[in-house]
Amino acid sequence: MAVDQVKLTRGAALGGRITVPRPPHRLERLRAWMERESVDACVLFGAQNVAHLGGYARYYGGPAGLVVGRDGRRTLAVMMDEVPVAMALGEADAVIPYGERGFGINLNPLPLLAAALARTPEVAHAGRIGVSDEIGGMAGLLRGETDATQVDAAAPLYRIRLVKDEDELRKVLHSYELCWLGQRAVADGARPGVTEIELFTAALAAAQNANGGPIEFLTDLLSGPKTADVCCPIHIASPRVVQDGEAVVADVALGAQGYWGDSAETHIAGQNQEVAEMRAALLQILAKASSELRTGNTGAAIFEAMHRRILETFPGGEFPHHGGHALGLSSFEDPHLIPSDETPLESWMVVAIEPGVYFPGRVGARVENVFVVTPDGGVELRDAMAAR
Repeated sequence: MAVDQVKLTRGAALGGRITVPRPPHRLERLRAWMERESVDACVLFGAQNVAHLGGYARYYGGPAGLVVGRDGRRTLAVMMDEVPVAMALGEADAVIPYGERGFGINLNPLPLLAAALARTPEVAHAGRIGVSDEIGGMAGLLRGETDATQVDAAAPLYRIRLVKDEDELRKVLHSYELCWLGQRAVADGARPGVTEIELFTAALAAAQNANGGPIEFLTDLLSGPKTADVCCPIHIASPRVVQDGEAVVADVALGAQGYWGDSAETHIAGQNQEVAEMRAALLQILAKASSELRTGNTGAAIFEAMHRRILETFPGGEFPHHGGHALGLSSFEDPHLIPSDETPLESWMVVAIEPGVYFPGRVGARVENVFVVTPDGGVELRDAMAAR
């Protein structure tokens, strides 16, 4: 499915299962906060802020910032040579440069970034500005350029990020589908004699080539008894040779165009009835947990039920990790399916569910899919975004 063909309208049926009203766009939610707090403009620094509200993400991009006026007008500031690509890829109303042509000449460009955003009309004439600084030190540099009173905008932006807009779902979907292309490469290559690092590299190559540009890639690749080691950094992809009948656990997470997908699958190099049955049982547990991704439920409650089912299904097995997590601008976001997270789930949150079971020194298995939270339970992201 081509991501740019997806069309959702207000009240669209997610996967044909449930009608969920669309939330106000994240920019409108930010503007509502600005109105309540009498904030004239928001100045946002850092790659995630820029991707979230400016629609711009670039591999190896320089420090960037964004001004959002109370009227919603957005001005993006990037390094001088980055302006053409930012204009082509971003969603801001204007793109302004800072610094000089070339890279690596000025080793301290951040004061220039602060000065460029302070000169925008929205900030230059502001009495109160919201500031979110993901770079570090930018709020102080901004104080040297404007007398406007600063208000913390990080907390409201955090809350806004929890609930995804339709265009964000499409971006997460793009990365999620790339994850499954990586999983397919692992499945095709999981044969006796292959090494873990070869499977890891095959997954990276498949996803990156399909994306048509560099991606961010975070992947667990474990085989045989090492599958019981769960994840990095306990065990990382190595020259270990996969033997006939061994399990291969691949947890492929990657970021493209500023948004992340995540997946986990248990493959078999040949035949192994025990591992196949473990995987099948975990998929049933995953399906049950997805039905509990209801608006108002909590990650703590879902984790408790998942943990109980895993231990009941697999006597002597361990479940030493979270049951899932949200994702979007990173691969590991709030809320989490862990015992301590009592955050009420909201419709349009995007949550990965990943049950696993591990028998130390012998074998482990894990599966993972991504869902959209609705009042009637989670809808798998690919179903939720299927073209209608």
